[in-house]
Amino acid sequence: MKHPVGLFSLIVTLGLTTACNPVDRSDEQPFAPTVETLGATIEGHRALLSARVTASPNSDLTACGFAYGNDTLRAKTTAEAPTADFTAATDSLGSGQYYAVAFAQNGVGTTYGDTILFTIP
Repeated sequence: MKHPVGLFSLIVTLGLTTACNPVDRSDEQPFAPTVETLGATIEGHRALLSARVTASPNSDLTACGFAYGNDTLRAKTTAEAPTADFTAATDSLGSGQYYAVAFAQNGVGTTYGDTILFTIP
């Protein structure tokens, strides 16, 4: 009796191909959000910071806001409601250069956008 080597090779190859290329199920899994820090608009001695959550797959946003400061000041401000586009104002700041970074949080974790610099005259 002949051994079906060709059939065996085909089954092994199909099995390896399926194991190495699993079905993409990323849309079924929750992930931490992704967020972009958009900019700062200066209003007197305060800055109005803006950002955008670009994705929060399968997990509702629980908080959005900004961390900001300079060499001696580190503060945090949160948006009124965690939404895709959000803004928040800083406290009154003295003259100088400051940094800000947006954050977004959902049930999976917290992520941060890029850091921006702004100047209070």
